[in-house]
Amino acid sequence: MRKGEERAGLVEDHALPLPSYLSYLLYQTEQHRRAVAADLLAQHGLTFAKWVAMISLRRFGDLSMTRLAKLAATDRTTLTRSIDSLIADGLVAREASPSDRRIVVVCLTDTGRSLLEKIRSEIRPLNREICSNLTAEEQAAMTRYLQKMLTGLIVEPDWKQDVIGFSTPAPPETA
Repeated sequence: MRKGEERAGLVEDHALPLPSYLSYLLYQTEQHRRAVAADLLAQHGLTFAKWVAMISLRRFGDLSMTRLAKLAATDRTTLTRSIDSLIADGLVAREASPSDRRIVVVCLTDTGRSLLEKIRSEIRPLNREICSNLTAEEQAAMTRYLQKMLTGLIVEPDWKQDVIGFSTPAPPETA
């Protein structure tokens, strides 16, 4: 291969065992996607971690910090800092659980919901652009493969389906 020629598409053209190379590509893809999304989120005063916490609350409803940390795949220290900041900004609130007053849950405020709606209209086109080099069939196949990989990584059976399916249905995507 000559200098400057395209290397993409050559699965065999790497120095790592295939599982390691796949992990490397997954990491690089997510890091680049996060960087692009972080720029967009910063325009709304959010970090990626804060946004993930907020979309998890939108998706799953009011959650304890433990459950939110699991569903958002975030460590408790980062999550606590994010939630404290979101509370200060009026985007989420801590409340006693309606089912057990001893349990504290985190919930979105109306201001938080409104901000997520605004961000959704900007992030969905970004996600479409990120996937634009893949056909709909390739996106569906990749989704199935990633679900399969993630299923093998999540050891807690009670969390597995919520994380894999992202649980309750999202509002329909509008163009």
